[in-house]
Amino acid sequence: MSLPVPNLDDRNFADLVAGARERIQQIAPEWTDLSVHDPGITILEAFAYLTDTLMYRLNRVPEKLYAVYLNLLGTSLYPPSTAETILEFTRSSSAGGDSQDIRIPRGTQVSCPPGVPGAPQPVFTTTTAAVLQAGQASVQVAASDVTLYDAVPIGIGTGRPGQSFVIPNAPIVSGAGLSIAIEVPAGTQLSSGEAVLVDGKPFRYCREVEAFADASPDEVPVRIDRSAGVVMFAWWDEESIERTAVVPGPGAEVRAWYRGGGGLRGNVGAGQLTVMRTPVPGVKVSNPEPATGGRDGESLENALRRAPQDFQARDRAVTVRDYEVLAMRHGGVFRARAFTRRDIWAFAKPGEVEIALVPFVPEAGTGAPIRAAELNAQSRESVRIDVEQYLRRRSTVGAEPVVRWGLYKQVLVDARIVVRPDEDADAVKSRIVGRLAGGISPLSPGSSNYGSGFGKPLRVSNLYRAMEEDEPGVQYVDRVRIEVEKVPDTDALALVQAEGQDNTWFVAQDGTLFRTTNAGDGWEACADFGTDSSGEAVRSIAPFRSPAPGRFSAGQHPGTVAVSTVTRNGSRIYVSDDLGESWRRAAELGFVVADLCWVDRDDVPVLLLAGERGLYELPVGEGAIPVQNVVDASQPDRGFYAVDAFVDVRGRTGVVVAAEASAGVWLSPEAGAAGSFKQVKVAGEDIRCMSIQYDGGSSYVWLGRSVPEGTGTGCLRLKIDELSRTTFDAALMNSWEQFGSGWTGGSCWGVHVVGNTAYAATQSGGVLRLDLGQASAQWSVPDVNCGLPLRDRTRFEPVRAVSGVVRDDGTRLVLAAGPKGVYRSMDNTVSWASCSRRTVDDVVTLPDTWLFCSGEHRIEVVHGNG
Repeated sequence: MSLPVPNLDDRNFADLVAGARERIQQIAPEWTDLSVHDPGITILEAFAYLTDTLMYRLNRVPEKLYAVYLNLLGTSLYPPSTAETILEFTRSSSAGGDSQDIRIPRGTQVSCPPGVPGAPQPVFTTTTAAVLQAGQASVQVAASDVTLYDAVPIGIGTGRPGQSFVIPNAPIVSGAGLSIAIEVPAGTQLSSGEAVLVDGKPFRYCREVEAFADASPDEVPVRIDRSAGVVMFAWWDEESIERTAVVPGPGAEVRAWYRGGGGLRGNVGAGQLTVMRTPVPGVKVSNPEPATGGRDGESLENALRRAPQDFQARDRAVTVRDYEVLAMRHGGVFRARAFTRRDIWAFAKPGEVEIALVPFVPEAGTGAPIRAAELNAQSRESVRIDVEQYLRRRSTVGAEPVVRWGLYKQVLVDARIVVRPDEDADAVKSRIVGRLAGGISPLSPGSSNYGSGFGKPLRVSNLYRAMEEDEPGVQYVDRVRIEVEKVPDTDALALVQAEGQDNTWFVAQDGTLFRTTNAGDGWEACADFGTDSSGEAVRSIAPFRSPAPGRFSAGQHPGTVAVSTVTRNGSRIYVSDDLGESWRRAAELGFVVADLCWVDRDDVPVLLLAGERGLYELPVGEGAIPVQNVVDASQPDRGFYAVDAFVDVRGRTGVVVAAEASAGVWLSPEAGAAGSFKQVKVAGEDIRCMSIQYDGGSSYVWLGRSVPEGTGTGCLRLKIDELSRTTFDAALMNSWEQFGSGWTGGSCWGVHVVGNTAYAATQSGGVLRLDLGQASAQWSVPDVNCGLPLRDRTRFEPVRAVSGVVRDDGTRLVLAAGPKGVYRSMDNTVSWASCSRRTVDDVVTLPDTWLFCSGEHRIEVVHGNG
């Protein structure tokens, strides 16, 4: 046993004999022959042996008492968890056509082909009924590695307090699917859903509680030990306490509905479940995906180890440690970490506690690296919901638990190691790879000082120590680098800042959305939309912006982000309420959506979609559909490249859209309401991007010009003080300021204004800078040696987006995205350096709620010269 226990008497046989001999010399000096041949010494050694045996048993008493005390406190073994999968039932060739419905009953059993003789065979049971309808080729049904037991009699009531009954075929798997009911007299009035009829007799459902004190008056509370299969009803003292809890009356039947089975054996691979245990004529079966979630019941050793922490939390979550301990009671959870959410996210509500879960992975003990895909496959939504509901019942008033599965950044170590000439290079490599897999793993909390902590960076210096300290045959480590699996190092576009959350930006690369929370020091793939066959690629990203830049107030939505993707058939819209931590598909359209922006209408966020078939708006909410908002009545389906929103000094919202085919620019002074758009720029110039600038009480709309070739003509700016006083006439259309002096970059793909400086992303001139405080502003052209990637000796690679911010110390941080990834300038665009490198030789960072996991480490071990 690993728990430290007091050793009541640490003497052994030799100590007892030696002590007895010393005592003989003190009280019987005439006894001089103390050798082993003396009969008295023989008797002494016999008693020493019996005493040694007695002390051994005495020292085992604390172990037993420890377990007894834990049982009195209510500690029990965690039951097994069940593996779950989806079974696909397909019509067989012998079905004789597809003109009839085929019913797949609940409880249909399926197993694997015969394997090793005598080995336990998992049997999967469908947990719901399904119908393979006529004309349908296949149907999918959820199944678990369980045996279903319905209405099993477990005893007869006595009417006395503290009744207990034993459920046969224990243990019972964790999670849902367990119900206890007691027989009640015929004619008893019960609420809807509170009773069930079995063999013509009415039964009342009981409510499972952790403690009988949690029960409400007139309920039927029960406590259930799933591992032992024991059901206990409430106690009460008839002499001193009012009887409120209901127990089974004299002669009343008690029945149980439950699921038995579970365990690691159920984690079978895809395509393994092909044998029908329950005959269903006309169908064949398989599992398209592997079964996951199976876990054996807890061992006694582990229960004794976790008991002290479990006792600290018990049944109420007050501290973050309480949330972690309670979350880990679920069999599908291996590790948990709780955070005060407001300390991490600006959008968090007061009282929110975020709990990040790491799933149990059956292969964790094999020493092989655990991949992100394996962790995600074990992260079942049903487990997350169970844990969240469990914590909600145990959290304090005002606290709101938010439970999520952990997020992972996968890295691999690329190293070259030189060992002694007589060392086994393959053995060294195997040991180092195993050590790295154990250290860089979300399943190894506390096993190392690197690679296993939430939000803890991974440093190359730690890896040097891990490769040298425990390997005496290593002469030196020649090279160590860390390679990140997913980074925006190519074809980066749609770079935008998440306003309200310090140091946070989004950028897209094909179908993957990346986010940084540390101003570009590290990037994490927070969504991968291009995983199906639609060939999705991110086109636009739109975080919600507050009316007062940088400050969100009540009624605003700082965690709201929208993304539009391009598919083979049009576009899809995704929305996140937590700054990219989770996503839901909000809409799918049959045309390409080029740009997005948010407007606030009576504290309700509305998403505007600018695309090739017009301007649409999408209210946030389940079931909402996009509705077209006609901008130009003369051409209702006019397409648009760009859309943006701004707020004037009076708090009114304006919306600006730029049309395709160089058809002009329209502005709505009424938050983009239908019929409110007025043309503010005539046709003739190709506008692909726009941006908003705030300067005191004035708002400015910036437009970037696109040209087919040449040096380009720069940008335009329109000043608006108050929308209610703006006159939409020829004077307004002619009041656009021209900013083309010094421009040499060709087309403008993005413009961003920070304070009194404008930054432009260009086709060939890199990032141009314009200082607006000068009398005759002129664009500053970067030096070809500034660090931005070059296309040839005089031209830069295209910059697709630019974004910047003034930091607290007054310095300007500017990020730029293009074909070579994301680049960062800390000195107002004078010099640039890549901040999205795939391979690093210093440190890889993590957000606070993320963990590292291992990729396929590349370790080269070579022999030295001696």
